[in-house]
Amino acid sequence: MQRLWIVSELFYPEETSTAYILTQIASGLAGKYEVHVLCGPTDYEEKDKRRTTLILDERIRIHRVSDTKLDKNRLRTRILRTVWLSWKLSLALCKKLKRGDAIFIVTNPASLLILVAFIKKIRHNILHILVHDVFPENTIPARIIRSQSDWLYRISKHVFDIAYRQADQLIVLGRDMQEVMLRKLEKNKHHTKVQVISNWADTELIQPSEKKLLAPFSEDGDVFLDIQYAGNLGRVQGLRDFVSVIGQVKNPQLRFSFWGNGALKNELEGSIKSMGLSNVLFMGNYSRMAQNEVLNSCDMALVTLAEGMYGLGVPSKTYNILAAGKPVLFVGDLRSEIALLIKEYGIGYCFSMAQQSELVAFLSSLSPSMKLQLKEMGRKARMLAECQFTKEYVLGEYCKYV
Repeated sequence: MQRLWIVSELFYPEETSTAYILTQIASGLAGKYEVHVLCGPTDYEEKDKRRTTLILDERIRIHRVSDTKLDKNRLRTRILRTVWLSWKLSLALCKKLKRGDAIFIVTNPASLLILVAFIKKIRHNILHILVHDVFPENTIPARIIRSQSDWLYRISKHVFDIAYRQADQLIVLGRDMQEVMLRKLEKNKHHTKVQVISNWADTELIQPSEKKLLAPFSEDGDVFLDIQYAGNLGRVQGLRDFVSVIGQVKNPQLRFSFWGNGALKNELEGSIKSMGLSNVLFMGNYSRMAQNEVLNSCDMALVTLAEGMYGLGVPSKTYNILAAGKPVLFVGDLRSEIALLIKEYGIGYCFSMAQQSELVAFLSSLSPSMKLQLKEMGRKARMLAECQFTKEYVLGEYCKYV
């Protein structure tokens, strides 16, 4: 049986998004390959592993490298730690890799992507890259690099384009991302394949429910509509613009709830406070096991992407929203994968930020009388999750193409 090396900073029993996804993919591929995992150390104590919701296939062999003692909470030392850990993982891969072995990595951390691509160029093993982030294009909407004319951007693009071209296959999350990657591969001499495989919904853990964590909007239980954002409050989500839209909406029957944490949380809370809005709540982080209750605590779920994020990411939160049977309000590029799904299956509403006035008008017009329409969209969303985005279906796609 051919050996497959999955190389990742994070893996079981960690439950961050990357660790969770790679653990499930590894378990799905364990019947096809002799799966070995190279990863960093775990923050879990041995006695605490029973607390994780993840189940690891016993056939998978995990090899860990040691970490540094650098502070992960400070930007500069976190970057140094990530680069150093990527270097150690790459060295370990070089030592363990044999002719005929295949390699599977995800695009985060970026330094690991470059180093493993270099190993592929030298050793000629089969390389599969799961593209969660498109570097360096995503640094522009994140405001890390100012423009494409910046010298750092031009150098980074040259280096990363070469790295992506070393792959035998790039696995992307949506049709928009496929288009962007094909443009990056125009000068590709290795004929890299670009295959679309979406993320999946946890259709067993997450089920439609009428139970709500949040109390009614008023003490007498009047009907209201709750629009919920659940996920990372980061720079590429475009939440600054959406919060400015909330400030223009005059609709006493709406409530907005933001669940999660991220780089912009304090800024967003400050903006809401300065506008004097009482119908916006910030609820903080929640565990994976609490997702079902959280996602069911709304009437409509919000998914946003910043301007310039076309093809650079597909919000994985969308698929669990579908599993919860909630209609989706998407704000972002109307050509993106989530917008296409909404329009194709009638499971919500789409607006670009250029349509700000139309978005304000739409939110201002929402009323309890639309609940039946929203529930029908939610029913279609759940059906879509069960048909196209179950874990079993998506892992079957990985077995087919990897």
